Order: sequence, then structure tokens, then C-alpha cells
Amino acid sequence: MLALLPLKDQLVGDSHGVLTSWNASFHCCQWQGVQCGRRHQRVVSLNMSGLSLAGFISPVIGNLTFLREVDFSYNKLQGSIPREVGHLRRLVYLSLEYNHLNGEIPQELSNCSNLQEIAFNANNITGEIPVSLGDMKNLIELHLAGNLLIRGIPASLGNISTLKVLSLEQNKLKGTIPSSLGKLSNLEHMYIGTNKLSGSVPPVHNFSSLLVLDAADNQLSGNLPPEIGCTFPNLEAIFIGLNQLTGEIPRSISNISSLELFEISLNGFTGSVPENMGNLRNLLDLTISGNYLGSGKPEDLSFLSSLSNCSRLQSLAINYNHLYGVIPDSIANFSIWLEHLWMGDNQIIGRIPQGIGNLINLDLMEMEGTFIAGEISISIGNLQNLEGLYLGFNHLSGKIPSSIGNLSRLSDLDLSNNKFAGAIPLALKQCTNLQKLDLSTNNLNGSIPYQLFGAFERLIYLNLSHNSFTGSLPSDMRNMKNLVEFYVHNNNFHGEIPMTFGESLELTTLHAKKLIPWYHPSIFCLLEIS
Repeated sequence: MLALLPLKDQLVGDSHGVLTSWNASFHCCQWQGVQCGRRHQRVVSLNMSGLSLAGFISPVIGNLTFLREVDFSYNKLQGSIPREVGHLRRLVYLSLEYNHLNGEIPQELSNCSNLQEIAFNANNITGEIPVSLGDMKNLIELHLAGNLLIRGIPASLGNISTLKVLSLEQNKLKGTIPSSLGKLSNLEHMYIGTNKLSGSVPPVHNFSSLLVLDAADNQLSGNLPPEIGCTFPNLEAIFIGLNQLTGEIPRSISNISSLELFEISLNGFTGSVPENMGNLRNLLDLTISGNYLGSGKPEDLSFLSSLSNCSRLQSLAINYNHLYGVIPDSIANFSIWLEHLWMGDNQIIGRIPQGIGNLINLDLMEMEGTFIAGEISISIGNLQNLEGLYLGFNHLSGKIPSSIGNLSRLSDLDLSNNKFAGAIPLALKQCTNLQKLDLSTNNLNGSIPYQLFGAFERLIYLNLSHNSFTGSLPSDMRNMKNLVEFYVHNNNFHGEIPMTFGESLELTTLHAKKLIPWYHPSIFCLLEIS
């Protein structure tokens, strides 16, 4: 009790009233958040998690030498971690995550040789990771993510043979990844992403237990070790995107049969995508976008056929590469669970396969900025879960299929910069959830069906510019109250801009050359009429 009351004095903001029980009227073992041992009635656990407590952790906590567990997580505590925690030699669990703590990690913490878990995530802790943490022979989990830690990862951490979780992401750590970490044969989760680490990925031969490797958003360079698929046989997730890695994707990746997530975007990988990627039968997410993959040969996309073996695949991103060729018809055999498909900004030619309509769980399909030509198959109407369809900047032609009207969940539709002709299909009015519609820079003609404007109550962005539309704009546009940007210039419209635009209080941009303008005091528009 003598130590707990001074500890209470440094804590404020007890919105849950837990600390009201901390008074001399009760034995301290009856106080909320306090647990005592059965035999000696000494305090062995403090659980003050999620109480919105502010203030400071008093150094008197070091007097509670029988403590085994301390949890002050998810509060608003400030100040530094007192050095006196080093007196808690029986401590097994220490969680101070999600507070506003600052200062450095006390060197004395390594005196707590029985600690199995340290959780200091999401604070403002500064300075270096103490080298002495490598002496903690019983440590299983070390969580230091989301702080302001600097310098490098101490090589001494490779001495903690019991370590299963190493979480150092979202700091300011520099230097190379110590090769000594390769000694952590029990490590299952390694998170070192979003730092400033550099150098190459060190060759390791003892990571058979590793399940998750996250080194994304650093400055790592060089090639991936060719034997990576043998070194990490049980990996479930690899995140190494947003680095400076080069070379080819090692073919040995296909040996990691447990792999579910493979994310290597925004690097400098070159060459072909291994055709044996289809061996990854448990794959959920393959993201290889933003590299230099591809050789300019038709077989660049041949790996897609093998992915039909990945029956659990939910997301495929191959956009922003140099991949050339025709999308194989075997895309129709892709996982029925596929939800996201990014293929744009490649050198894809040919047509969109009719079998694309088999992927009925797609909610996003992006194929912008390629050389895809021909008509859109009516099978596109089978994709009734689709929320985003992006086919702009291609060579698509023919009429916009009426089956697009089946896509009732569609919020974004971009068919701009193609060669579509004919009228806007009236069936489009069934897409009542549309927020963005871009049909600009095509060969569309005819008048605008007034029913469309009545249906698009949620529309924010509408671009019909650079076509051959005729007639006047529908007179009643009062339903489009959320419209912010409206582009109809470079068409053959005539007449006045409907006065009902005055009821669209969100409108900020209107490009409508050749139409007679109006003025409404409640709206400030960028209006082009020349």
C-alpha cells in the first residue's frame, strides 16, 4: 500500500473511477486493477489498461518487487519510463503500449531477466535500442514499433534465442540488418518495416520458424537471396515493397507452399515473373506492381495461367510494370474469391477475355493505360459486386455495353480516353451508387438521356468532355446535389446551363464551353464558356 498510493498520486483522468477504490479503507489486494499472491499477499499484478489515465509512472513502482505483470497500455501517460523498473526482477510481462511516453528505454530494464514480453509500441520513445536487451535470455516478444528510435538494430538482439516476435517497425532506425538475427531460430514474426534501413538482405540459413517478414518501406538494395524459398520454408507473409531491391524474383519462392501474402511493389525488380508461382496454392495476395518486370516478349504474361492453381487468391496487382502480351483466356479460371485485380500501365495488347465475367466476386478491376483494344464483352455485367471499374487510356471501341447497368454497386466508372462510339446506354441509370463517372475523350454522340441525371443522386464527379454529344443539357438536374465537378466542354451542346444547377451547393468546377452561363449567389464556380 505504501508504494501504491504514491503511484496513484501521479495518475490523473480516471474516467472509469478505478482509482477511487485505491484508499486506506480497503486492503490493497481488494483494489481494482491490483492482484496479490495467494500466500504472501504481495502485489504481483497491476492491470490499468484502457482507463484513459494521464499523468506519469512514478519511480516508486520499483518498490513493488514482487510484481510479475504490469499493464498500463492504452492510456494517455506522459513522461519517461522510470529507471526503477529495473528493480522488478520477478517481472514477466510489461506493457506500456499506446501512451504518450517519451525519453529513452532505460538500460536498467535488462536487469529484469525473467521478462518474457516487452510492449512499448505507439509512444514517443527516443534514443537507441539498448544493446543490453540482448542479455534478456527469456524474452519471447519485443514490441518497440511506432516510436522515434534512432541508430541501428543492435546485433546483440541475435543472442535472444527464445525470441519469437521482433517488432521494430515505424521508427527511424538506420544501418543494415544485422546478420546475427539469422541466429534467431525460434523467430516467427519480424517487423522492421517503415524505417531507414539500408544495405542488402543478409543471407540467413536458420529461419525455418519465420512466419511473417515485414521489411517494407526502407532503403534496402541488392538482390533477394536466390535460396530464399529454402531458407524460409514456412513463411506465410513477405512484405518488402517500397525499397530499392533489384534483380529477378527468385524461382525458389514457389517452394514456400505456406505463402499467403507476397508484396514486393515499388522496387526495381526486372526479368520475368516465375511461371511456377502457381505452386503457391495458399496464396491470397500477390502484389508485384511498380517494378520493371517484363521482357517485351509475348510470354511475359504466361505466369497468369499458372495462377489459376491458386484457388484462394483474393488480390492480384501487376500494374506499373513492363509486361507485354495478351491476357490469357485462362483468367476465367482464376479463384472465384478474387476481389481486386490491378493490371494497368503495362504493355498489354489484345482484348479483355470474355471469361472475365466468371470472376463474380471482383469489387475492383483496373486495366488503365495499356493497349487493350476491341469491345467490352457483355459478360462484364456478371460482375455484380464491382465497385470500381477503371478502363481509361486504352484502345477500346464499339458501344458501351448495356450490361454495365447490372453493376448496381458501382461507385467509380472510368472509360475515358478510348474509342467508344454511340450513345450512353440508358441502362446506366441503374448504377445509382455512382460517385464518379468519366466518359471523356471518346467518340460518343447523341443527346444525354434526362433519366440519367435523375438517377445519379450520389454523383460527385462527372466528365463527358471531348465527345460529340448534341442537344441541350436536361433541364431538371436538381437530384445531383452532391456534384462537385462537371465537365461537358468540347461537345456540340447548345442552349443554357440549367438553372437547377443552382441547387447543387457542392458544385465548385463547371467547364461548359458554348453554353449560356447563369449566376447563382449560392455557388462559386470555375466556369468556362468560351
